[in-house]
Amino acid sequence: MTNLRKAASTDIKEIATVVYDVWAQDILTDICEAQIKDDTCALWVAADKDDIAGFVSAFLTTGKDGDRRWEVDLVAVKRASQGQHLGQKLVMKACQAATIHNVSVARAIVRVNNIASQKTFENAGFTTDWRIHKLLLWTPDPSDNPIAYARNVTLLLMDTLTYRGLWIEGLTSEGLTIEEQRQAVKTARSMIARDGRLNTGALIPVDEEHLLATDLRETASVHGEYYWFVKPMG
Repeated sequence: MTNLRKAASTDIKEIATVVYDVWAQDILTDICEAQIKDDTCALWVAADKDDIAGFVSAFLTTGKDGDRRWEVDLVAVKRASQGQHLGQKLVMKACQAATIHNVSVARAIVRVNNIASQKTFENAGFTTDWRIHKLLLWTPDPSDNPIAYARNVTLLLMDTLTYRGLWIEGLTSEGLTIEEQRQAVKTARSMIARDGRLNTGALIPVDEEHLLATDLRETASVHGEYYWFVKPMG
């Protein structure tokens, strides 16, 4: 019988197996260990004794206005265990774990072509406005200039099970100038270069893509199209 429980350090190898089975990626074992120990994260597994059929990873972030969000970052179920609604159950369990953190919303990004994940989040009580966002990624670029944050932009260092990076939020905010956009991306690229992180990225609504500086669009790589799924909390 499959049970849902908090992940333990002894589960890390099996979690890695699930990630490789679903996405053919390796995990960062130190981040996995840190999420297990950090009470601002939730790492839960669906387990039948020592066999891990799936897992969910979620964590707390804070926006520029101090709003607390619960990011449901990864949910995966082994191919052999799919069709049992384990993904939905794991997402719901992760949301229950958020209640102690006084968050305003739980949210997740789901690829436009990932119908199965969209149904999983809908069945777990999430909704979406079906607004398409492009994920733009920039590589590290060292800079000798002092680190400075542009107004209306939030830079969030991210340590997830599969990458170390940095999120840029608010890059197409109303009133932000082209130069402020460039400064924000330059700062983010400098930060990830300094910290040895993989990349920095921003989710840009397709209908706002024209607001982003042309050179920023040209120097970014596009890593898929996504919907935001959200669930009010509290």
